[in-house]
Amino acid sequence: MANPGDTTLTSDTGPVPRTISVAIVDDEPMIARGLHRLCRASGLDAVSYTSGREFIAQLETNAFRPDCVLLDAQMPDMTGLEIQHYLTRMRLPTIIITADDTPELRARYLAAGAARYLQKPVAAEELLAAIAHAVAPLQGTGS
Repeated sequence: MANPGDTTLTSDTGPVPRTISVAIVDDEPMIARGLHRLCRASGLDAVSYTSGREFIAQLETNAFRPDCVLLDAQMPDMTGLEIQHYLTRMRLPTIIITADDTPELRARYLAAGAARYLQKPVAAEELLAAIAHAVAPLQGTGS
């Protein structure tokens, strides 16, 4: 598998290297920090948010639009499902990362448009593969 950070886009003048950007939305500081470090170590740009409201407020300023979102399902201010519905309308690929792996919850997230639904703790290889899958349309590879 290619490293998701090695994405190349094309322009009128030829290939333009482009680093994939990932937003991490998780209210647990240790989890967010670990995901952030993994993304950066893998060549991805990463920005962390401690709440769904904070992340959505940033998106609405149009100052930042990530290529992929890593979203915790259980947060105090907004549920991950509420955020997922918003992100689906924006056509932002989302990977749900949660300790709650009930079949009903998994089905609701996938039906709401999540690209992947992963259970914590998630292996680095599994997460990076999920990110690569989610951003495949940017690479023109589909999946």
